[in-house]
Amino acid sequence: MVCHVCGRAFRSLGSHVRAHGMTAAGYRDEFGLLRTRALGARALSRSRSAAQSATYAASERLRAQFAPGRAMAREGRLTEEARRSLGRYGASEELLRERRARLDEGRRTQEAAAAARLGERVRALGYDDVAAAVRALYLDGDQSLEATARRLGVGRARMRRLMDTAGIAVRGAGANSAAGRRSRVALNDLAAAERVGAQDITLWLKACRAAGATVAELAASTGRSGPWVTARLRR
Repeated sequence: MVCHVCGRAFRSLGSHVRAHGMTAAGYRDEFGLLRTRALGARALSRSRSAAQSATYAASERLRAQFAPGRAMAREGRLTEEARRSLGRYGASEELLRERRARLDEGRRTQEAAAAARLGERVRALGYDDVAAAVRALYLDGDQSLEATARRLGVGRARMRRLMDTAGIAVRGAGANSAAGRRSRVALNDLAAAERVGAQDITLWLKACRAAGATVAELAASTGRSGPWVTARLRR
């Protein structure tokens, strides 16, 4: 273990730091280490741990002394006390670094899994890569942003990032073609059908209307507006 103060290496810093006028606890606080951080080399810590475990197993007196603590651990009281301690004294720099590292690793894992799912979806659609799929669906196929995202199985925000990566600009308001507008209409119809569990939303609306449902009731059921319901009833 390398001393933060003098830069010299020792098997254990617990006694050495006294030469700098510090206690082990004070040393940990000074340099932002976990309060549970061992100040000995790993080999030394392992040998001490093994010796202590053997002593504990062989001593009925020690087991009796540690019994209350073991009970507290099983009941979660030690974890609760650790939370209270963290609230009183704050988190050490090392703990914050470890938390950030775990969060970053979790994000990288999630991103990798999402990228793998997207790759599988793109290949299933018959494209070589994501950029080719976005160009084919959004540009060549003239689909809306929402329809393209749905085909790729991603959210709107992710769709925009994919388009930025592929160098494709989002069409401005009113710039969609007739095909794009038809795509949005079909997407809205499909969403309404899924909401009420129907195969064809127009047939479902007409059947409900014939059974006595009002336009307002149908609008509430589908999550759409009254004019939207009326337009489909007139088809």
